[in-house]
Amino acid sequence: MGTTMRVYLATPDGQLLCDGAGLPDVRALAAAATEQKKRMTGNYALFQLVAVPITSQRGSHYVMLFKNSYSTALQVYGLLPGYTTIAISGVVTLFLAVLVALPIRRLREAAREISMGRLGTRVQWGMLSSRIYGFGCDDIDRLVRDFNYMAERLQSLAEAQRLLLRDVSHELRSPLARMNVGLALARSGASVTMHEHLDRIETESARLDHLVGQILSLSYMDTIQKIDMPGVISLSELVVDLLPDVQYEAAQKNSVISTLIGEDCFVQGDEDLIRSAIENILRNAIRYTPVDGRIHVEVLPVETSGEKFSVVRISDDGPGIPEDEIESVLEPFYRADRARHWQQDGFGIGLAIADCAVNLHGGTISIRNEPDGGLVVEMRFPLVVDVPPASVMKEFRRNAGA
Repeated sequence: MGTTMRVYLATPDGQLLCDGAGLPDVRALAAAATEQKKRMTGNYALFQLVAVPITSQRGSHYVMLFKNSYSTALQVYGLLPGYTTIAISGVVTLFLAVLVALPIRRLREAAREISMGRLGTRVQWGMLSSRIYGFGCDDIDRLVRDFNYMAERLQSLAEAQRLLLRDVSHELRSPLARMNVGLALARSGASVTMHEHLDRIETESARLDHLVGQILSLSYMDTIQKIDMPGVISLSELVVDLLPDVQYEAAQKNSVISTLIGEDCFVQGDEDLIRSAIENILRNAIRYTPVDGRIHVEVLPVETSGEKFSVVRISDDGPGIPEDEIESVLEPFYRADRARHWQQDGFGIGLAIADCAVNLHGGTISIRNEPDGGLVVEMRFPLVVDVPPASVMKEFRRNAGA
């Protein structure tokens, strides 16, 4: 629909020389245009009035009035633009919003990945992005570059810490071995009263050797990117094989281990790593379960949101973990509630080793407190549905071990 325009002529004092009934404020608008010698505009509900001062060939002064009716209902009092202008503005605004939101979204995703321990994550920022965002000179580009630099520093510091732990552990192995030899020699010529002190030294040496072994295991798992030659493993059989050893340890505290083991719980991966993960969690449960306590082990196939998993769930009657520390206990050397558990054996590495092993197999580990007391640790592995025959699995294990 086109715009309707009418033209009127008036004297400098606003006197209309033609029909102009219904025009408001003509005198004031015409007087202002004549006085300031420039175009003046008045906006009204349904039209716009423009006053332009003119001079005739004879030198007479007049004011030309243009009445411009609005073409759309949006242009009330002339405050809003037309449909076309709004549409163009909307497209431009959407484009600018996407340009701003895209790098922010990438930063959020990268921050989430780093918080999950994937320190190698970086925000991808190519040549096209740099050109769009100002050739590397705008604040968003600087923010992305600073974030990547921060992530690189975090990764290098974490890697340096891992290398330090590994190197120190390797260096401790030799003096520990020599100390054990010295202990054996000292026992041969020691008096009866010295045996008690030597036994104490041997116990502390064994604990230190165990700590060194756990640190080396953790360092080894940190260097693994994927499992080489993964095999199909029955979690049910693996847990049954572990039960005699852990039941013997639980019997020292007069604790009972109950089980609920289902069939067809197969996973693909490294049997030794999965065994280490389950064994660490079981021993942790035994350590914190009180005398005459109870530990329950479940191995079951479950299906969640259309995905199938093999689940190992271990619960105990221990004191549990403070809710604000549950996320931290999977970190190396972290021990929950140190004031209460400082006398307990362990170094806070077992759960970290289990977490690394589960993650390497594409699984997840979760920890929660029971409402009535105790702790539940659940490991979820992707379930292997198409399991090869037993004869094929035996042949594969024999070839892998050769």
